[in-house]
Amino acid sequence: MSRSSIRRPVTRWLVTAGFALVVALTYILFSTPSASAYEMSIYEAYPWYFWALAVLALLIGHYAVLERAFGGESERGAWRLGLLLILVVEALLLLLPYFRGYPVFGRGDVLTHVGQIVTIQATGIAGQQDIYPNLHFLVLSFSYASGVKPLHLINSVAVVISLFSLAASFALISTVYDRTRALLSLPFVTLLIGGTAHVNPSPYPQSVLLIPFVLYLFFKEQRTRSTAVRVALVVTAAAMVVYHPLTTLFLLFIFGVYTAAKFVHDQGILTGESVEWRSAVGATPVAHLALGMFAAWYLDFSQVTGKIQTVVQTFAASEGGTSTLESYGSTVSQASPALTDLVRIGLVKYGMSVILLSLAGLYALWTLSSPDRRRDLGIYRTTFLGGFALFAGLAVPFLVMDLVVGFGRPLMLARIFAALLAGSLFYVLYRSADANGKRVVQVGCYLVLACLVVISTFGLYYSPYAIERNHQVTSAELDGADWTLEFREPDNPTIQYGINLRRFRDALYGTAGYTEDEVIPASTTVGPPPHFNYTEHDTLGASYEEDRYMIITRSGRIFYEEMYPDYREFWQFNDGDYERLERDGTVSHVYANGGYDTYLVNSTLAG
Repeated sequence: MSRSSIRRPVTRWLVTAGFALVVALTYILFSTPSASAYEMSIYEAYPWYFWALAVLALLIGHYAVLERAFGGESERGAWRLGLLLILVVEALLLLLPYFRGYPVFGRGDVLTHVGQIVTIQATGIAGQQDIYPNLHFLVLSFSYASGVKPLHLINSVAVVISLFSLAASFALISTVYDRTRALLSLPFVTLLIGGTAHVNPSPYPQSVLLIPFVLYLFFKEQRTRSTAVRVALVVTAAAMVVYHPLTTLFLLFIFGVYTAAKFVHDQGILTGESVEWRSAVGATPVAHLALGMFAAWYLDFSQVTGKIQTVVQTFAASEGGTSTLESYGSTVSQASPALTDLVRIGLVKYGMSVILLSLAGLYALWTLSSPDRRRDLGIYRTTFLGGFALFAGLAVPFLVMDLVVGFGRPLMLARIFAALLAGSLFYVLYRSADANGKRVVQVGCYLVLACLVVISTFGLYYSPYAIERNHQVTSAELDGADWTLEFREPDNPTIQYGINLRRFRDALYGTAGYTEDEVIPASTTVGPPPHFNYTEHDTLGASYEEDRYMIITRSGRIFYEEMYPDYREFWQFNDGDYERLERDGTVSHVYANGGYDTYLVNSTLAG
């Protein structure tokens, strides 16, 4: 019996088994009770075998694609079924907040975006401070069409755009690569390389996930000169501008990289791609459109101009705020975490970036090491290499300087371009290897993808694995915040732990037209003193000169024991502190619903 006749049923059997695993995963999701309270990690909500089955199903899908890419004799349609398997499993993972019964997933910006949608519903227009109306009108349109409240619907946008981004990445590589290179690139671009961005329905992560679609339209228009594609490109580019200012800036950088790539190819420095098919509509007109819309839209918002001014001052000044690198260094020096903890956190948070950027970097070195290899570069791969180098380099100043936003924003673009290049590394290695070498390349590719699948799965949601709390919002928190905002005395200040009441105020009432009773200033996010100051006073009331409300949620109560179980000496609150709080004569328990408590702290220093 020939080797090919054996491979056919094996691959078919594996893909069939993969879809059987999907059935098992779906059964586990529906049979597991939804969350009854706040849970610090969504990964602990399901049994270990759920995650093992999910990873195994993803690996089977990737194997089916790679088997075809490496010239295997599997059935022609097997790789398509493998791709479908990947997308179905990733869709299930992206839908976990809905399976868990979370009212909404996102404790920060997401709640404020819900509030801006509520404002549009109430007033019929986007307010003058609404910088990102694209997302808000999109969610509102879905809400009107489905009858589901925006609060419960906004997370579906992240699911839809994430899956659309994966499909757009597949269309992009199918357009710019030959079949074999595209198949080898497919497993990398269908990974959830954005990490938590895939479950964050905020303008920046969602707009960045749409960049592969913009690139697809841009290159497709140049190949086909189609009027329909050209119109779609203009509309999409205009929509991207209104999505987020930083994405617009990065998109202009990408068009600049393409212009430079086109120049070196036109000058004959790199000759790997014919230039005859290029249309008259290039990067410059699209960039001019984006730049003009950027100036017309964003320069009228003080929030944007203020951040631009801050960045300029940071570069010009000799001193700035605390950078991400300094913050990490300070934390490590103070806590002296165990090496195993550092490795775990590093793998979950940055393992994906390290692997993908290393693969793209190795491909760049391979290409630049020989004139013949450089001449084989096409304009697409030249653009991708330039984009990878630009954004990987741009992440450095964002890491070492305080530039308003974190270095993860340009790093996400670097990962996207690295994923577009990763398959090319295995493509050139496989083509240049002998029979034994080809087997080594195949095994290496499988192992790398296995690592990436595991990291992407366990880096998809915020969790203690990466020292991040789950972004779950509970019904208890929504009900409690509503009660506090309605019945509290507005003259009393409010301190809070485990919740940002301002964000909940936005989601409940909208971001405009507040009464004085509903306003919780952004500055009142201060929490209670460590150990409720029982190390200094017998009562909490002795720490304040005026009465105040104190809000404590389950998220705050379990934070240290769930996040830092092995670092008890650094806990700012423990069970004894909470037990003493309940006995404190200066503290009155005025509201409780099982996950949200409101206290009134009576000052003993007043008067």
